[in-house]
Amino acid sequence: MRETTQAVAGPPEEVARERSWGLMIGLSAGHAVKHFYQQAFLLLIPAVKVALGLTDVQVGVIGMSRTFFSAAVNIPAGFVGDMWRSKVALILAGSLSSLALGYFLIGIYPSYWLLLLGVAITGVGTSLWHAPAFGTLAALYPQRRAFAMSVHRMGGSIGDSISPVVMGVLLGGFAFWGLEWGGMGWRALALALVAPALVSAATVLLAHKSLKRSGGGTTDMRTYVRSAVALFKNATVLGMVMLASVRAMAHNGLSIFLILYMSEDLHFSAFKVGYHVALLTLFGILFAPVMGWASDKFGPRPVIFLGLLAITVLILALLPFGAGWTFTVILALLGLFLYTVNPVMLAAAMESTKRGTESSITALMFTGQAVFGAISPVIAGWLRQHYSMDAVFYYSGAIVAAITVATLFIPMRKAES
Repeated sequence: MRETTQAVAGPPEEVARERSWGLMIGLSAGHAVKHFYQQAFLLLIPAVKVALGLTDVQVGVIGMSRTFFSAAVNIPAGFVGDMWRSKVALILAGSLSSLALGYFLIGIYPSYWLLLLGVAITGVGTSLWHAPAFGTLAALYPQRRAFAMSVHRMGGSIGDSISPVVMGVLLGGFAFWGLEWGGMGWRALALALVAPALVSAATVLLAHKSLKRSGGGTTDMRTYVRSAVALFKNATVLGMVMLASVRAMAHNGLSIFLILYMSEDLHFSAFKVGYHVALLTLFGILFAPVMGWASDKFGPRPVIFLGLLAITVLILALLPFGAGWTFTVILALLGLFLYTVNPVMLAAAMESTKRGTESSITALMFTGQAVFGAISPVIAGWLRQHYSMDAVFYYSGAIVAAITVATLFIPMRKAES
């Protein structure tokens, strides 16, 4: 009841924002497109590795390239998102346009170095989205931050789930009711993805131009800098950045080589790889808002702890059960938690500060993830190349286990109203 009273007591424009579902759903749809492209490249990796004759370490460098350049853009994107929230629609359109450019470079010529450049640009594109979008949601839905960001994550999970299935069909082809198609080459498919990304960029720019009115104008530089500097003294913010960053090490190390494991060790077809990758996000589509609701109601600590504990147990369960139907079930269960715990961490960080730095907090979170996660694919590639995939499972599981324990001690405080 108190929450409703606060919302109604605000200015009419803020009340409208608080009650509006249109912006929340619209940004989630754009997030789905962004994640479709982010996930799509992973399905290209087995074909790229064979075509270019790459080692596991070289594949790891590809993953490092994407996350390194992602890290470089996060902080500027957060700064712009907070200082000029009225320009958010333009930034989001730039995110999808960067994905189009990256896939164009990936597809035009079978060169490892040009591939690295294209992947780096897609990393820039993914980072341009997060800070402005999450920051805007946090500012416009202050009473339902965890829920709004979990809905946004749900959009990302939809893109993550659809992408590998679609890519699996496009790469591997199909045979159905007498119809048969052999699929597309990886370069042709990369080029085919360029036009839809550009169309999506134009759609986002037009659909969210209302942010120019609702997002506010510019913020005074001195006020912004003072608030941003305070973030580095906030124990909750730093704690959430640490948790998210170390979790990203496990995730980045696991995601790329899990696909190679299915393709090379389990000998899955492209389509079978695709629908198994989809399981990593499919059940999280509906579970993300549940995690957000639980965090808003019971607090973030129990939700984050249980989410990370589940991830630890499920990754380590792949060691004895990493084949057959049990492998499929574990991936499905892992999909409940692998992505859905991050929005809760982000909301917890934002709840510990005053309004005005939402995009910068998002940028810090994703920068930490990118920096810590950048080297992880190379480490995982080296482990797989020398000790088999089991070493990657041990590596990822141990990392998440460590931060699961850390959640019991990290302060998680709300800012005073």
